[in-house]
Amino acid sequence: MTTSKLTILGDGELSLVVPVEPMPAPRPRMSKWGAYFPATYTAHKKAIAASLPKRAVPLMGELHVVVELVCKRIGKSKFTTPAGDLDNLVKPTLDVLTQEGYYGDDRQITDLRISKRFPVDGEDPHINVHIKQFTS
Repeated sequence: MTTSKLTILGDGELSLVVPVEPMPAPRPRMSKWGAYFPATYTAHKKAIAASLPKRAVPLMGELHVVVELVCKRIGKSKFTTPAGDLDNLVKPTLDVLTQEGYYGDDRQITDLRISKRFPVDGEDPHINVHIKQFTS
C-alpha cells in the first residue's frame, strides 16, 4: 500500500495526496439483519485509512476543506466528466479523515469545495485534500 503524502503548511493547515482511486459512496443495502454497505465500498474506505499517516492532534474549530478527485478515465466514454455525483465521491474521504482523527467532526467543515477531473497524461487517479483552520 502506498502511503499518502502529508504536507504541513503551517499551524492549522495541511495538504494530503491520497493515492487511492476515488469511488462514490453507494446507498446502504438492506437485509433482514439491518443496513450494510457493499464489501467494495468498505474495502475502499479501509484503503484510504491505510494510506493516511496517523494524526496525533485533530484540527479544531471551523475548517475550510478543498478536495480534488482525480478519477479514472472510462474507456470509450462519450462523457467529458468523471462518473459519480460530487457529494457521493467525497463522502468516503471525509468520513475516513474524521475516523482517523484529522478533525473531530464533519460539522466543523464550514467551507467545502469539491472538484473532479480525469488524470492528465502520466498521472494516476488519486485524491488531493487541503484543510485549513479558520482563525478569528
